[in-house]
Amino acid sequence: MNFLWMQNWWMEKKAQVYTALIRNSAGKIGKNSIIRPPLHSYNLEQLQLGENCLINSYGWIQCIKSYAGVEHDPKLEIGDNTSIGHFTHIIACSHLKIGKNVMIADRVYISDNLHGFENVNMPVSSQPLKLPGPVTIEDEVWIGDGVSILPNVTIGRHSIIGSNSVVTKDIPPYCVAAGIPAKVIRKYNSETNSWERVR
Repeated sequence: MNFLWMQNWWMEKKAQVYTALIRNSAGKIGKNSIIRPPLHSYNLEQLQLGENCLINSYGWIQCIKSYAGVEHDPKLEIGDNTSIGHFTHIIACSHLKIGKNVMIADRVYISDNLHGFENVNMPVSSQPLKLPGPVTIEDEVWIGDGVSILPNVTIGRHSIIGSNSVVTKDIPPYCVAAGIPAKVIRKYNSETNSWERVR
């Protein structure tokens, strides 16, 4: 029997057992969804994970209910058929929603909050978090490797975010965005059925 086939079979079985073990700790893990170990997580009861999803190894999913003496009510929603890459870090403090059929590559950072730093007489780690606004990633979005998505941002349906970009503002539907900060570089023209460069 092929060694690589056996290795892959064992990894999938391990992921199925791991997912089953943490299912009762989460708010919802949909049918056929898999979480590959290890997962670094806090307050998974705030997570609503859809069906047929995949969270790859070494993810960090954190729902913050309390920080620096301030209580929060986090909500993290991930839609059906969404895949999340290795070493991805997702932090929800208020509301963070990822749609259906979203592809998230490795080492992506998504957060709906920022550390406070205004008081120079206190360490940053002791100051309350700031909540500029929720994060919404609509259906069919593709997020490349190393992308950072900051608070108060909506990424529109079927848009693509280029690798290593930093998203600080809304990205419209059916666009390609890249850079630091991310800017739209292509848009889909429904009249010509083609992707056109933005000058």
